[in-house]
Amino acid sequence: MGVAARQNQPNQIRLGIVMTGIFIAVIVLVLGFVIIQNRLAAAQNAVYSGFSTIQIQLKRRHDLVPQLVSSVRSAISQENRLFDAVLAVRQKAVEAIGHGNLDEMRDAEAELSASLRQFFGYAEHHPEVTSTANVLELQKQLEESEDQISAARRLYNGNVQHLNTMLDAIPSNWVGNLMGMKKADLFALGDDEVKAVQAIPEIDLPDARP
Repeated sequence: MGVAARQNQPNQIRLGIVMTGIFIAVIVLVLGFVIIQNRLAAAQNAVYSGFSTIQIQLKRRHDLVPQLVSSVRSAISQENRLFDAVLAVRQKAVEAIGHGNLDEMRDAEAELSASLRQFFGYAEHHPEVTSTANVLELQKQLEESEDQISAARRLYNGNVQHLNTMLDAIPSNWVGNLMGMKKADLFALGDDEVKAVQAIPEIDLPDARP
């Protein structure tokens, strides 16, 4: 082996080590990117799934409202304005789900909850209503639906917080930006919506409970 060859050998070894290091680093980066991307995709899919569950539970409640109104209407046929008001608010909530706008859905559901509170408060003043088995069963189903909606909302909000935390943290936020991912909104009542739920709509009916 010539002198020049012996002198070049260490350089070749160093170059080989550098190239190997670069190759390993690239592999690690690619694997890291794929892992983070998969986690972000899973988190995003969990948010979509949670939102779909909320929609299903809200639609279940919306389907129960006309049945309840129909049952009570047969017992208190003179109070059509009350029934029509509840059905009108319910229709707004149904349309809000169709639009898929989270803020619109929050407002509509808050208004529906307040309207149902008024409805039940009024119905409780009429023994002919509260003694009807069908009405009691529908009221029970509505209460169960409310519980399921709350559970679905908690699950959805937990998934949203997990996704948003990943989009805030390094390095997952870098991957999220490359993927064009955006933070999701929580499905929680704001101050205005809380007031709407707690407030009783002014329907101006006789015997209505305050």
